[in-house]
Amino acid sequence: MRRTSYWESELPPEVPPPADLPARVDVLIVGAGFMGRWLAWFLGKLPHPLRTLVIERDRFSYGASTRNAGFLTCGQASEMLADATEVGMDRVLETFLLRRQGIALVRSEFPGIALDECGSTDYDEITQQTRELLKALNGATGEEVYSVRTAQLGHEVRPSVFNRADAGVHPVRLLRALQDGASAEYAFGIQLLHIGDGTATLSTAGRRHELRYSRAFVCVNAFAGELDASSRVQPGRGQVIVTSPVQTQTDHSLGYLNHGYDYFRFVDGRLLLGGGRHMFRAAEATRELEGTPAVREYLQQLAQRIIGNSNWQVEHHWAGIMGFMNGSHLGGSPRRSVDASTEYVAGFGGMGVALAPVYAQQIANELK
Repeated sequence: MRRTSYWESELPPEVPPPADLPARVDVLIVGAGFMGRWLAWFLGKLPHPLRTLVIERDRFSYGASTRNAGFLTCGQASEMLADATEVGMDRVLETFLLRRQGIALVRSEFPGIALDECGSTDYDEITQQTRELLKALNGATGEEVYSVRTAQLGHEVRPSVFNRADAGVHPVRLLRALQDGASAEYAFGIQLLHIGDGTATLSTAGRRHELRYSRAFVCVNAFAGELDASSRVQPGRGQVIVTSPVQTQTDHSLGYLNHGYDYFRFVDGRLLLGGGRHMFRAAEATRELEGTPAVREYLQQLAQRIIGNSNWQVEHHWAGIMGFMNGSHLGGSPRRSVDASTEYVAGFGGMGVALAPVYAQQIANELK
């Protein structure tokens, strides 16, 4: 069962699959999530026109792009310290700067998009390693992005790491802006059956269609393994709840706990809280969109701590599916060519909102 996210109340009206599809395009993009739409956006800015077709099996998008927490973030300290133990600090700093670049692209390409300029707060313990990391991060940007300050979490007041660069975004509004401003054709309700060597076999309304392309980019993130048995992208479900309106003393920034596995923000006076994947790793390594009572119970208990009272109810709950390269948060580049004309761009480790515009611009520049 698929439950709609809080954001999906603003989806455009559903349109039927097109009666006719082109026989050939310059660029085929599979998947209308953030990566697919950003790529179509930047391809439309090239000095020479490319006929670009974006196909999507869902009515608008699927997986994580419309079903995330709406964080526009370059990362928090405890998350990056955990990543550094696995891949090293150089890789952490590189990814941090890419995420910063992605946030800057969102702001510059859509200066009118409404952002919640609230920053973010990491409530995990501050250690000497934390302070050394903050110094390195601020040194890499030449400005004080991160600082230590006192923050309130429910009834607790504690020293915390504040990131002033982060913001909240309504993901569906950003996705709609990307589509509305692009010159690409979009076709929804299209199933990809096979792709490779310049030919894609599609299914639309039960009819098969053969389409030729010069270049194709498969941007389906956690679902890459459904199309390519050799894909190294592993799925990870992220479950989310939204409460009724709350009264709380907790700081209204984006919030992180438990090395970033738990994350929250306030939307329309409500608490939006996601996470719990680290507590139920085996069960959450799935492409199944229906959430579980165990994770919801965990999130409800955590929500009481964050809010500081129990005077609320859960009004919405849903799940999104993230893609992790080799099962790791920073498991490798999301780009992988399978032949001279076909490339997969999948496996953003939960960072796609910030990273997708960077990779999309890079690909578009290569096609100039």
